[in-house]
Amino acid sequence: MRRSIFSLLVVAGVLATLSCSRIINNPTQSDNYYRYQFAYSMMDTYYLWREEVLSELKKWTVDDDHVTKVNSLRYKEASGKAVDKWTTLMPDCRPFLGTVTGNTDSFGFDFLLVGDSETQTVEHAVITYTYADSPARRAGLKRGDVFLTLNGERITLDNYSVLFEGGTVRLGMENGTTVSLTAIQMYEDPIQTVSTFTYGGKKIGYLHFTSFTLTAAGDLEDAFRQFKADGIDELVLDLRYNGGGYSLTARCLASMIAPKANLDAENIFNQEIYNSNFENSIIRFGNTLKFKDEDGVEQTVRAGEVNPGLSRLWVITTGSSASASESLICGLKPYMPVYITGRRSYGKFCGGYFIQAKDFWDAVAGQHTYGIDADAGRAATENWGIYVMSSRYADCAGQTLSMPDGIAPDYEAYDDPFDGYALGDPGESMLAAVLAEMVPGGAAGVAARTAGAADGGARGVQRLSQRGAAASARLMAPRKPGFGALLLERP
Repeated sequence: MRRSIFSLLVVAGVLATLSCSRIINNPTQSDNYYRYQFAYSMMDTYYLWREEVLSELKKWTVDDDHVTKVNSLRYKEASGKAVDKWTTLMPDCRPFLGTVTGNTDSFGFDFLLVGDSETQTVEHAVITYTYADSPARRAGLKRGDVFLTLNGERITLDNYSVLFEGGTVRLGMENGTTVSLTAIQMYEDPIQTVSTFTYGGKKIGYLHFTSFTLTAAGDLEDAFRQFKADGIDELVLDLRYNGGGYSLTARCLASMIAPKANLDAENIFNQEIYNSNFENSIIRFGNTLKFKDEDGVEQTVRAGEVNPGLSRLWVITTGSSASASESLICGLKPYMPVYITGRRSYGKFCGGYFIQAKDFWDAVAGQHTYGIDADAGRAATENWGIYVMSSRYADCAGQTLSMPDGIAPDYEAYDDPFDGYALGDPGESMLAAVLAEMVPGGAAGVAARTAGAADGGARGVQRLSQRGAAASARLMAPRKPGFGALLLERP
């Protein structure tokens, strides 16, 4: 991965941390010592709630279990309610890195669990979508397919994670067959569906987008170039399975959607609020955005050229819509109506730096580090990394809509993988609910309108299949290693 994204170290701040008197004279430079140096330095430098946990931070010792220590330092309210649920020290950061970049050993499908969240029991799993050119797609798996077992055992909350670990798995399907899949190294392209269709006399653009990877920033330009050429009147942005990614990609996408006047004025998209070690930063819309990709190659996104001039935005969310998805909504709402259909979003209101230990040691190598051996540090922390919450994002007025418990939808609707429609089809349950609100009476029979949803409050209600209606309140989203990530640009 490119160093300008992951080497987010302010060397002066790191060296100030390393110069603490209790570190200078430490005679024992064991593996645990070097892991301590890395983890402690990152928390003391970047952690958003550093001041609030400082007394506990100073109690951290070389002999502690550092993974456990970082977890215990996560900021909580006085009542004990967790505020920070995401800062994580990882002895092996490669799975996290793979999911946030999209380059990983993959079977090529996403899924939901159906069960009882209160008793933590799972009945089965349902496939929500498959990636092109993936083992799953080649095996004929599709949205709505159900599997009951995993490698001969019932799927549970304890064993589903093997589906993110690569290798070979056997899925026991509901129809009695067994599907064997071997993972391949692949890019899980988050731009799943880009389409334009006519509904109620309007041209509707639809984008199913599943992750804010860096690679997607450039690919989104192509998608919006198509939308602009098609002359779309409305856009439906489907973020129902999008757990986050890079703030830079969110900025690019926001610049393609924002009203042209705000884009040209380079108005504020997001603000980033840091601890007292840093000044807060302002992120603005941009007609032309330049960045380096994972390979260090300079890329240019021409958001102004492809911006279709929308006056409002329709978004689909669920509890699996997190982080960068929420910051996008938060940043756009002051400038245009943003109508949300679905379920309350996850509630990830802060962003962080993902820092690999090797980059930390590269940053301090050759400096006056009081006898600390950077080469020994690299060896002791091979594959270690930390995702440390570093800022709270806010809109141009300083508001953070997703804090503390996510963004509520304007119109309640349920995801129904069993409804028999592909994502992007106007008959698909959640898209139908959007269209019912967007163009009332636009296509009678495609989307039902009732006085209220089953749980109350919604006016536009999708047609749920019989099975979907039974499962809709019991769908549980599994968490990939990188779920909820919002990776920040350098302050």
